Amino acid sequence: MQADKIIEVRNIKKICSEKLILDINQFAVFKNKFNFIIGGNGSGKTSLLNILSLIDQDYQGELYYRGQKINRDEQNLKLRRKFSVIWQDPYLYRGSVFYNIALPLKLRDINQNIIVRKVKAMASRLEIENLLEQSAHTLSGGEKQKTSIARALITDPEILFVDEATTNLDEESIRFFNSHFADLVTEEMTVVMVSHDRRQIKELADQITLLKAGEIELTQKIDNFKFENFGAGIAVPVAELV
Repeated sequence: MQADKIIEVRNIKKICSEKLILDINQFAVFKNKFNFIIGGNGSGKTSLLNILSLIDQDYQGELYYRGQKINRDEQNLKLRRKFSVIWQDPYLYRGSVFYNIALPLKLRDINQNIIVRKVKAMASRLEIENLLEQSAHTLSGGEKQKTSIARALITDPEILFVDEATTNLDEESIRFFNSHFADLVTEEMTVVMVSHDRRQIKELADQITLLKAGEIELTQKIDNFKFENFGAGIAVPVAELV
């Protein structure tokens, strides 16, 4: 089982303004799987995602990548470039949709002809090829999220982190995301996904971790997960979780 773990957490504590946000003894992200993190509001889902993706390095405890301890004193740029994040509120830079999608490739000094080919192919898969020359700040919410997804996937990341990507989208955009997302992710990619969307969980999840008040309530394979007990022992209504 050890070989299946691409990221491991050991004795992680996250404290913010003297409040304990996370207190996790052990947690693992499984390679080439959809790893879902679920739980009520304030349960620590996004805080855990930020630590796993190396965005937040202000925590106690240890993080391991492929069995090797990550040294937080180092910049870890090479490792971070293996990761991509899709945020709930997509942040787009000034400039065109093409510029936003192409930026990660430019930062890696990829040949311009390759960049053009890859950006057009990715935009076509997300049905935004007609928007490539449009200013990113004129897009609708769904178009912005598609651009954000394209930018996250353009480098073929080893691990893709997704933080409630459909929360602020309209129903049509949510349907597109749920029906197309699995096809956009390659078999070699590992996904860590925070979500409230029961449909996403049922359609995509391999592994589910339920957080409560910063601690792991349970971790199960989707085959063993009982949705009727989804809110058991959790103070917030089930509707807020799913």
